[in-house]
This record gives sequence, structure tokens and C-alpha cells, in this order.
Amino acid sequence: MTALPAATAVRSPAATASPGPVPVEGSGIVGGDPEFSLGALIWQAYWLSRDHFGPFVMASGMGIPFEPPMDVMQAAMMMVAQNSNDMVMMPQNMAPLRAVYKSGSPELANDPMQFDPMDFQGMRLKPDTFDKTVSVRGQAETMLKESQWAHNFANPHFGTPASDFGAQQRFTGVMVNMLAQMQAQYAMKELMGTDGLYRDSDGTLDYAANWVLLHALSDIAGLAAEGPYMNPDMAPMFDMLATDLMKALDSRTPEDARESAAAIRALAYRASTAQGDDVKKAALDRAGSIADELKTAGATGVVDQAAAVAGLVGAGDALGKDDYVVAADGILGKLLGDFDSQYGVFKSKASYTVDDVAWIIGGLNFASQRGAEASRVKALSVLHAFYEATISLAGMQLSAPPGKDGAMAGEWEKNLPGAVFYRPANTPPPMAGKLTVPAEEISWDGATWKVTSDRFVSGGAMHLANELNWIGPHLGSIPFPGT
Repeated sequence: MTALPAATAVRSPAATASPGPVPVEGSGIVGGDPEFSLGALIWQAYWLSRDHFGPFVMASGMGIPFEPPMDVMQAAMMMVAQNSNDMVMMPQNMAPLRAVYKSGSPELANDPMQFDPMDFQGMRLKPDTFDKTVSVRGQAETMLKESQWAHNFANPHFGTPASDFGAQQRFTGVMVNMLAQMQAQYAMKELMGTDGLYRDSDGTLDYAANWVLLHALSDIAGLAAEGPYMNPDMAPMFDMLATDLMKALDSRTPEDARESAAAIRALAYRASTAQGDDVKKAALDRAGSIADELKTAGATGVVDQAAAVAGLVGAGDALGKDDYVVAADGILGKLLGDFDSQYGVFKSKASYTVDDVAWIIGGLNFASQRGAEASRVKALSVLHAFYEATISLAGMQLSAPPGKDGAMAGEWEKNLPGAVFYRPANTPPPMAGKLTVPAEEISWDGATWKVTSDRFVSGGAMHLANELNWIGPHLGSIPFPGT
């Protein structure tokens, strides 16, 4: 495995391994940046993933806020910062969310130039644009985003409580873990039905969203059971919530490749964090039965094909069965055969929602990391080109995060590569007036890209943030829980 290109980082373990050979040139698409190497993509994905969710859940106001008790906040600060040379800076006007709304305009309500970077009032969105439905998909993808980044913020790159660096990032890890737990409890109290399934606040039942919620609850349960966020008082409750939801989904047959992939990922994660061996076995058995159906289902369309690849590669990894990887490779071949490497798009598809882009990136990424050896480099090459075309050239990323120049960047992060590694082309900074989130939809007319809807949709946006976090993967996130 080849080490990722990165600047030398102080107080840092060895660089994360990349999924394969790293090209030193750009993706080769028309209009692409020749400096936008795979290494640039990986670190750009790091910053975008981080800043897709942070301003949203802590500052945007697009949801139902809560005020953490001051004694809890003080205890958290004491837990992560025990060196007087590295204290936590508490942002002003935080608005942590216990429930997230379905969508809203990405336009900022205030001029961010009039606010200090640590004053989160500057990142509020316009409340009159909100769809105030609390969707299970948005809630679940956000919870999973937070729990996976809690893993990241616990990485040794950010030191220990006694270190003279990293306190701010360790505190952020505690906060996002707490947010995920609060959102899980909200879902349990407000969205769970008598049948054990979870429904949107308007009563809509989305089975795929319930599988994502199982994934998130399983991760939250694992974080509470062991490690830096261990909470013996809370762990049994989250473990029970995850297992009860798995049982409620027991008779559900996924209706398409996307739901199948979400189910396999969730069940693999449930097996990895479940406290009982019977639950682990049941989860893996169910994942296998869904994968058996998926490998013969004949996924059509590039989004379902990418999702099928993600699901089957995930099943092959969790269950140690090469036949799933072989099946994924056959589907991957069809997906790659539809790709236009000149423009970085798929020939059969002109419009892409943020969820479409997330699934395609996810499938290509999983194939490049754990798919058939002979196809990994090709999958990586297509991932490189598709990412640059959609995220960067098409303008799906509505504003660029400040990256290592931001107020919340850690010492290790400040040693990461420069501007081209986190700012997509055609993307203004937040000072232009939009939150650092992706658009709802982009389209390609054969010559030019257009943002057809710039609405911020929490479910699709947080799904993309998760897939970006698993490229690499970065620091401590866990795309493959079986290993």
C-alpha cells in the first residue's frame, strides 16, 4: 500500500494508507486542474466531510436545538484538556441540534464578515426557508456522520488530555458524540412507532432510512461501550435500541440496490458492536442473505450499480466471502463501461442528486479499497475523475471550507497540504454567503454543468459527507467494521 501524499505532520503517526497506487497528475478530464491529484482529492474530501456537518449541526439552526447543561460542558472540557498550555475555546452562540430538519436554503441569514469565526451566529441559515419535517434519513445520516467523526477526533493525531495540542479537536469529538446520542434519543421518543420502525415526523415510512439508522445506532452503541467516549450507563440502552431496530427490520426485503447496500452496511456494523454473540451471528446471517439476493438482482442504472458494488464489497469484507467480491466486480465492469473519461460523467445519466453522487463515490471507493485486486486502480481512476467533475467543476460544493486556515483546525491539520487540497474549483468561500454544504442537484448537457437546485437537503448531504469521510479512510473512521 502506498502512503498518501501529505505534508510532514508533527506529533503524528504514519500517514494513512491509500487504497492503491497514487497518480501524481490530475484526473485528465476536460477543464480539470492538473494539480488535482488523488492525494489532493483525499484531503479535500477530508475537509469537505468535516465542514459539511460541523456548521450544520452546531451553527445553522436548521433543526430543533438544545442547550447542553453547563456542568456537562465543563466536565467535557476537563476530560479533554488537562494541560494549561492548551485550553478549549468555547464558541459563542452555538446552536447544537437534537433533531435536524429535512431541507432549507443554503444562504446565510447574516453577513459572516461581520462575525468572529468563533461566533456561530454568523453561520445561521434563514428559518423561513426550512422544511421542518424531521426525516429519519436526515436524522440517521447526521448521527452516523457525527459518530464516525467522533472516531476521527479521538485519533492520536490530536494528542491526549495531557498534551499541549489538540484539546479543541478532542472537545469537538466529545460534542459530536453527545449530539449523536441526543439525536438518537430524540428519534426514540418522537419518531419510533409501536412496530419498532421509525417514521418521519409527517408519518412517512422510509425503510432505507431505517437501515441507515441501524448503522448509526450500532456505531453509537460501540462508542459508548469502549474507548475514549465510553459510558457504561448509556451503552446498554443504545445496544438495545440497535438490536430492537434490527429485529423490527427482520422481515423486510430491500426493494432496490440502494436499500440493500444500506442494509448490508448496517448489519455488518451491528455485528461489530453487538454485545451478544447471538446478535452478531443473526446480523451477519441476515447480511449474507441480502447479499445473496443482491448479487443476482441485476442492478440497472449507474446509481443502483454503484450501490450494489458498495453493498457486495462490504458483504465480502464482513463475511470473508470472495464470491460477493466477484459479483461486485461484474457489476463494476458495467458501471465503468458507461463512464466518459473525457468529461468525468456517465454517458447514460445527465442529472445527479447529491444522494446519487454519494452512492457513486461510495461504490467506486469501496471497489478501490476492498474490491477485486485487478479492478482497484481503474475504480480509483474513475472515482478521481467523477469526483472532480461533480464536486468541483459542476459546482455541487456551494462554498469552500477554510480548511487548515480555519479557526477550528488542529496543529496536525495545519501541516496538511495547501489550498488546492481543500478548495474545489468554481467554489467561493463562505464569505460569499452560503453554508459549506453541497447542492441538491446538478445536471450535464453534454458540454456544460449547471446547478439545477442549490437547496440543502440534510439526508443526501450528510450521506455524501459520510462517503467522503470513508475515502482513504481518514484518521479513524470505519467503512469496513469487520476488519
